[in-house]
Amino acid sequence: MERPLKNEKRENEKVIERLADVLDSLGVRYAVGGSVASALYGTVRFTRDADLTVKPFSQVADRLYELLQDEFYISREAMEEALRSHGSFNVIHFETAFKIDLFIQGPRALEGRLWERRHMLKLSDESSRDVPVVSPEDIILLKLDWFRQTGCTSEQQWGDVLGVLAVQGEALDFEYLTASARELGLGELLDRARAEAET
Repeated sequence: MERPLKNEKRENEKVIERLADVLDSLGVRYAVGGSVASALYGTVRFTRDADLTVKPFSQVADRLYELLQDEFYISREAMEEALRSHGSFNVIHFETAFKIDLFIQGPRALEGRLWERRHMLKLSDESSRDVPVVSPEDIILLKLDWFRQTGCTSEQQWGDVLGVLAVQGEALDFEYLTASARELGLGELLDRARAEAET
């Protein structure tokens, strides 16, 4: 079973890279987040979808739709609503059924800081290009926020946070991480995660 899973993972990475090519061609700023990012920095985990945070792109929305519609399922209405509301919409690759959720950057300070702190990384050793990925500190903050929004019940989000903390260790910018967590009301959750990751 390992070989097919590895092949599927690489095919999914190619889909992310294809979308990245289109966004780059249109000058749309974005960063890979979610479980793809946390797996790059922490515990490797296979995921069947991906998350991208993107800057608003209303001026090129029609062109994006045109470039994607032959390879991806994309709803023009959902895209336009996401742009109006700073919400999200998804695209689904026809050939692989791999889904990518695109989250339009909102007004929060954390989302604004993502762009300056992005890391350019390959998704795997077999990747043909680098893509911008949310920093390890910011993926911890984003996942702690999601964990809080689930009523602190999502073992998946919590496990991803612990994985990044455990693997990155002292390489993390804890001054930034701690200050940002307090600003977002996530200080207690971060303290709890750090204690658990160190045990």
